[in-house]
Amino acid sequence: MFPKFTDGRAYSQAFLLRRRRGFTGEIRATGDVLIDQLVQMSRTGFSVAVLKDGVDAADAQRQFDRFGGFYQGDAVHVQPHFKEAAAA
Repeated sequence: MFPKFTDGRAYSQAFLLRRRRGFTGEIRATGDVLIDQLVQMSRTGFSVAVLKDGVDAADAQRQFDRFGGFYQGDAVHVQPHFKEAAAA
C-alpha cells in the first residue's frame, strides 16, 4: 500500500518478501500509484499495480517499453544483466 507516492516503504517490503522470504505469490501495489513508478515497482517485486481511475493502461505499459534491460539484478532477476547476457 502506497499511502502517498513519496512513501517508499512498500518497495522495501516487496523486495524483502521476494528475496529473503522467497515469496512467489502476487504482490499488489495499491494506493497512490503513479505510472512513472511502475518499472521500479516491478523490479522490487510487485507483480500487480492498481492504477487510479482515468489512467490509460497503454500509457502505463509504455513505461516498461522504455527500458530494454538493466545492468543490476533486482528482486525477480537476481543476476546482473551482464551475467544473463553471458549465459545466453
